[in-house]
Amino acid sequence: MFASSFLAWMRGEIFPVILALTLLFIGTPAAESATEPRPETAGGAIKHRLLLLDESRSQLLCVDQLAPEKNWQCKIAGGPAWGLQLTGNGNVLTAVPKLGGFREYNLESRKEVRAAFDAKRFAGAICATRLPDGHTVLGCERRGGVRIFLLDPKDKEVASWHFPEIKSIRQIRRTVRNTLLFGSGSDWIYEVSMEGKILRKARLAGAKYVYQVVELPNGNLLAAAGYGAFLAELTWDGKIVRKLGGLPAPKGLTYIFMSQFQVLKNGHILVATWTGHASGDSKKGQQLVEFDATGKVVWSWHDPALAGSIHSVIVLDDLDASQFDEDAARLKN
Repeated sequence: MFASSFLAWMRGEIFPVILALTLLFIGTPAAESATEPRPETAGGAIKHRLLLLDESRSQLLCVDQLAPEKNWQCKIAGGPAWGLQLTGNGNVLTAVPKLGGFREYNLESRKEVRAAFDAKRFAGAICATRLPDGHTVLGCERRGGVRIFLLDPKDKEVASWHFPEIKSIRQIRRTVRNTLLFGSGSDWIYEVSMEGKILRKARLAGAKYVYQVVELPNGNLLAAAGYGAFLAELTWDGKIVRKLGGLPAPKGLTYIFMSQFQVLKNGHILVATWTGHASGDSKKGQQLVEFDATGKVVWSWHDPALAGSIHSVIVLDDLDASQFDEDAARLKN
């Protein structure tokens, strides 16, 4: 008996069993880190080139994880600013609510190249969206309801629409049908024609401030639920078919508000996870999170020394900043 057991030990038949039982009993650090990503270290193999809007510190940032020496920061005069869009020629567009309008910056010079303000007419300009024909849409949040303005390529007002039943607005996106899609401060999503007519709406249950919404190629909507702290794919009748994030957040992550996001070429979704208006609120938790198609967190970013609360992001990895960019065309392709 002893001899056979000793021979089995020598052949390595018992030791692996004992080792396996020992590991099962004490657990392994590797398994823990895979299921509980920490903001500073999660997704170490993933690196991005990012354009970020820091609302709490009124600055635009470029973060290049492949070449950190290329990082830069640019203060936005009259900020804070809201929303980001690449408009071509290396420029980026953002709205400046306090001044009532928009600013456009060149990413190479970090200088303002275009701006349009009317503190009275465009007061509360929460979002600025450039259309493929050069027109600009301004979404303004007012007492008495949302107002949307259409400016021509020379920034002259050519149309405006008033929606008294909609009390707030966040980011506006164009659809492939040349209509406007946006969320409200509640849980409603609206599609509006270029004539200012509400065509249809959808309710995203559990949302508060639908910050951004895009239409997917399958006809469903993908929306960031704001203080609902999740992203959701839903049908126009309000059925949620996929949900990413949500409370409570996984250990090591903090979900307070999900805002601007981008669908990446590999199907992942990278979203800004805003944590508050104060410049130090970024200490509360990570500033960006990336989900795979199943909703698993595969990457996150947290640098409270570099940036405050981030609520707008553009992932530059596969984008050409010299070209006009919008969600509708990118998702279609």
